[in-house]
Amino acid sequence: MNICGILVHAHPEGFAAVEQRLLAIPGVEVHGISEEGRAVVTLEEDDEDQMADSMLAIQRLEGVLSASMIYHQREDEEPTKEETMS
Repeated sequence: MNICGILVHAHPEGFAAVEQRLLAIPGVEVHGISEEGRAVVTLEEDDEDQMADSMLAIQRLEGVLSASMIYHQREDEEPTKEETMS
């Protein structure tokens, strides 16, 4: 599982429409929106290629001025040998 934190910036007056477009992308959650039109968004995806495609889709959404990945974490689904022994 890949988890990305993304900072999305859009015009404040049009952010409601941008939020709906964001939520239409599988794996996307919108967590907080500032009065200036900035939002913290997470994207969860198993496949790394699909994650890259989704990130590109976010950047290209109508109304999005910028979208920057600010965090990425990859979590393995299977516990490692060390994790199962502890």
